[in-house]
Amino acid sequence: MAVEISRRDLVSQHIVDFQSETRFLKLPVDPYLELLGVTPLPSQMAIINAINNNKYRFVTAAISRRQGKTYIANIIGQLVSLVPGSHILIMSPNYALSQISFDLQRQLIKHFDLEVTKDNAKDKVIELTNGSTIRMGSINQVDSCVGRSYDLIIFDEAALADGKEAFNVALRPTLDKDNSKALFISTPRGKNNWFAEFFNRGFTDEFPEWASIRATYKDNPRMSETDISEARKSMSEAEFRQEYEADFNTYEGQIWNFNHEECIENLEELDTSKMDIFSGLDVGYRDPTAFCVIGYDWDSEKYYLLDEYLDAEKTTEQHAAEIRRLVEKWDIDYIYIDSAAQQTRFDFAQNYDISTINAKKSVLDGIAHVAAIVDNNNLLVDQRCKESLSALDQYQWDPNPNLAREKPKHNMASHMADALRYAIYSFETSSTGF
Repeated sequence: MAVEISRRDLVSQHIVDFQSETRFLKLPVDPYLELLGVTPLPSQMAIINAINNNKYRFVTAAISRRQGKTYIANIIGQLVSLVPGSHILIMSPNYALSQISFDLQRQLIKHFDLEVTKDNAKDKVIELTNGSTIRMGSINQVDSCVGRSYDLIIFDEAALADGKEAFNVALRPTLDKDNSKALFISTPRGKNNWFAEFFNRGFTDEFPEWASIRATYKDNPRMSETDISEARKSMSEAEFRQEYEADFNTYEGQIWNFNHEECIENLEELDTSKMDIFSGLDVGYRDPTAFCVIGYDWDSEKYYLLDEYLDAEKTTEQHAAEIRRLVEKWDIDYIYIDSAAQQTRFDFAQNYDISTINAKKSVLDGIAHVAAIVDNNNLLVDQRCKESLSALDQYQWDPNPNLAREKPKHNMASHMADALRYAIYSFETSSTGF
């Protein structure tokens, strides 16, 4: 199997010798790798070629385990830093993972006996005597990384954290040079998330500056059949496909198995006049507030997810205005609210004329009710409801083995998933519904 590359002018068989005037990495790559004793894998050569090609500013690489994706990304960062006055930012989902890149950079610096003027382990910043800096950052602390220009930003293990806003709002403006670039590398974690979205950009004419690469264990000739056999025995099929096949369609620990092919539709013109229209509301304080609008057709016995709202940066008044708009748009009959949010329930009723009903919150029963509907393809979702689609894919069981009982993991998907669960479970089990 050949490495999958989105753009025809990119190859994975060898490192392309671009002209020094146009290539991104100004120093030759082959001699550098030779000094390290590295024979690059096809996936690594594809990443280098994509970064070096001046047509592409943004490179997304979905790479399976054991392909050295973090290592090659750090080598690329190091090569950029050898040009005086360059600035590199290596982002990780958290500071614990950023330590891996920090240690790698130290090793590379030591290997080539480079002179350093600053090595700050606390802030994870390295300054070379040539004026270049290599900074490690966490997506959770992105504000500490802004206020400067970068030549290269690397997102390591990008799919493990929700970095879309961090990149679009905080970091993309820092790539303010004509030739500055960003590299996103990870194994996939389902299909409805920012990493998958960025990966898909490389395959469309709408985003000509984006290139995408995907490589599986089959693209690593050093991977033995014994290794693969042991991996298959030691993990679930979903985990193997995710980790070794770089599969976007599976997500280890995924709670609901939503059928994209059959259950995503354009519901904009759907006749809802004979449906019961109801909603789920998960109130966030520091987390996002999530609201979903669902119609139930008694004749077909199908649920239709019609609309949604998700925002973490609004006041109660602003949340209420958006929910009021959706209530009027869809003529919503019932709003099932998180029963822990009694102050919000009171404020909505007193100040904004929004009536709510306390949701039934039995987590496992609610999950099971939604699962039965999803498994039978009885939940149809409007194609515009991106947050709901993400929740259906990314809602995940907490992998902590010490839990007394199963529970969902608290992540970016859980807010809309909770709203969906409140809505359907409450509707099905209350006098307002069945």
